[in-house]
Amino acid sequence: MNTDYVIRMANQIADALGINPDRDQAIHDLADHLNRFWEPRMRASLLAVAGSVDAAARLSPLVREAIARLRPPP
Repeated sequence: MNTDYVIRMANQIADALGINPDRDQAIHDLADHLNRFWEPRMRASLLAVAGSVDAAARLSPLVREAIARLRPPP
């Protein structure tokens, strides 16, 4: 899966959900969205991005925090 696409998508969702003033709730909502609506290959690609220092630096802080709450892909 295209790394740039996954980063852009995750950051756009984080921008939309990040307006919640309760940061913990925003992180929960983002992780919930990624778990419920992203197919396993997309979540696996996002986890791979998080493992790369250069690519992870392009993720928003909200995405980086939500990654810890992702279900592992089957």
